[in-house]
Amino acid sequence: MVIICTFQIYGHPIAMNKRIVLLLIALLLIGSYFYLGRSKGKPVESFEAFHKVFSEKYALFDVKQIDWDAEYQHYSKLVNEHTSDDELFAIFQEMLQKLDDKHCYIYRFNEIYFSGFGLPSLNYYDLLSFDFRLPRNGFSLDVIEDEYLLESEKSLQVYSFLPPMGIRKVFTTGWLQDSIAYIHMSEMSNRSEEVHESIQHFLKKYQTAKGYVIDVRDNIGGYSMPSKELAAHFSQEEHTYAISRLRNPENTAKFKAAEPWILYPARESTYQNQPIALLTNRNTQSAAELFCLMMMTLPRVKQIGDTTSGIFADTHIGKLPNGWEYRLSVRKTNNAHDAVVEDIGLVPDILIQNDYQELQAGRDLVLDWVIEDMIINNN
Repeated sequence: MVIICTFQIYGHPIAMNKRIVLLLIALLLIGSYFYLGRSKGKPVESFEAFHKVFSEKYALFDVKQIDWDAEYQHYSKLVNEHTSDDELFAIFQEMLQKLDDKHCYIYRFNEIYFSGFGLPSLNYYDLLSFDFRLPRNGFSLDVIEDEYLLESEKSLQVYSFLPPMGIRKVFTTGWLQDSIAYIHMSEMSNRSEEVHESIQHFLKKYQTAKGYVIDVRDNIGGYSMPSKELAAHFSQEEHTYAISRLRNPENTAKFKAAEPWILYPARESTYQNQPIALLTNRNTQSAAELFCLMMMTLPRVKQIGDTTSGIFADTHIGKLPNGWEYRLSVRKTNNAHDAVVEDIGLVPDILIQNDYQELQAGRDLVLDWVIEDMIINNN
């Protein structure tokens, strides 16, 4: 059976397919307008601006072992007033490829290049399926919900038009066996009020738990400050969890004064020294790793799973004279002992890597180990 949908314009029915055609024509005209009017050209001015902003702000030249001045001497010879947009974009792409920094990108109309992923530049269609997480097949939230949680609850729905695109829930919570509380965070949301509500609901509902499992495997990062409330609840005294520095713009190898980042205990915590398992993997990244640094300063926390991604720097976004957008890392953030963790990641206390075949069979080896360990410790 074929159903034809119609709607009314000034009292006259028009078939839906005609409306779609008109809409596509309008979108094409609008797209053409922006495409033809986009900023372009200015190759020398844009190259100089690109070099200058990295020279003054980029914080990881020493970690990446890159001599930025030498890079300038090489690439500046390739740029002149006749350099095309394509040639300039290729030069920027090559420079960012050397940095191998997942927080850096260069973006022009319908094309973006992400450093550090070993991928070519992407267009809009590529971005529809692009995901910052590596396809390691070592984690499945569906397996945990189906096979491990006695009951599950989801909260904080987000609609993302940036990669990874889609609709998803940030928090998944539930009881594991033997009164162990479980919470998974898929990203670090900047929606402070909703994050606060979800965390408070979790802490109230599971305050009698014998132990807590905080799972940030496959967490794509985002904003660490709202989720800091969860770490603060389990803190019983003040802890420095990271040492961070901004670049000194006068010298690519120098920094401004070190800033200790401090976790303060929550005032009304109900935490009673229960054991805490922090689950991580290679797709635990960026703001999720900052959250891990907070948790790792606490005495009853044990990190279990795989090493995290090693992406810690705060970022800066700006535009070049030709209108292209860039992003770069502006902070060098070390752990609480001021040791470099960028490109290294956070190594777990207990290294366990999930097996894909076991996951297919409905078993999460990391979670199995945690549950058994907590049951033994609680008996």
